[in-house]
Amino acid sequence: MPEYHFTDGNLIILYAVHRSSSIDYGLPRYIDERIKTCIDTFRIIMQSKPDKHKTMIIIVANRKSTQNIKDELVNAGVDEKIIAEDYISGNVVQTFDHILNIIKTKINPPYIYFVGSVWLRDIYDSIVASKLKGYRVQFQGALDHRPYEEIEMDKMLDIPNKEIGYYKRKAKDKTIDMLLNYIFPEGK
Repeated sequence: MPEYHFTDGNLIILYAVHRSSSIDYGLPRYIDERIKTCIDTFRIIMQSKPDKHKTMIIIVANRKSTQNIKDELVNAGVDEKIIAEDYISGNVVQTFDHILNIIKTKINPPYIYFVGSVWLRDIYDSIVASKLKGYRVQFQGALDHRPYEEIEMDKMLDIPNKEIGYYKRKAKDKTIDMLLNYIFPEGK
């Protein structure tokens, strides 16, 4: 069992990087889903966490989209003072590298919530397993109703660099599944 840092505060990363150039005004529907998930996560934190007053949201998006996203968050009741913007990160790996540089100097880093589309889970898992061991990080998946081809194009831009920890965890999970299937066979 890894030793976790004691957390102090909450950090919600709203990963809203998109490559849709056909949208002139507003945001793509799948980004709206991520915003809704972010707002839901924020509300849960505000209702249940004792350190809710130390909550921050970082929007990871291009400059053009950030203001629209920020407006939606403020309209949903999020205080503008706790919203930060990250224009530099262009993919999930760069986002977590940036966040790691911020939190590694803190004695008690925040509990991190990563909000992205559900298909980003594999990328998220490989990064957390290799770079964020010992930190409390939780994935919050939002629906993505785009066609399969569009999602696959986005996946190609965010291909994870899977390190040994990721493969060890996958092998352990598979071994546990095989053991459980042996002990509790289905259909008997």
